[in-house]
Amino acid sequence: MRTTLDLDARLLKEAMVRAHTHTKTETIERGLRELIKAEQRNRLVTMRGQGYGMTLRAFLRRRLDE
Repeated sequence: MRTTLDLDARLLKEAMVRAHTHTKTETIERGLRELIKAEQRNRLVTMRGQGYGMTLRAFLRRRLDE
């Protein structure tokens, strides 16, 4: 999908260097994937202790077995 973004050039360049990516698209996609993973981890952590009765490791193991 093509879209137009107004990004801080220095911020994007630093992200490309730190992520070892070669294109702006690759950098932005990687950043979005990492954001989604972090939010999923945070959601699982907040769910712990709310009656689910399992650790994060047990939850992930169970999820992989399905």
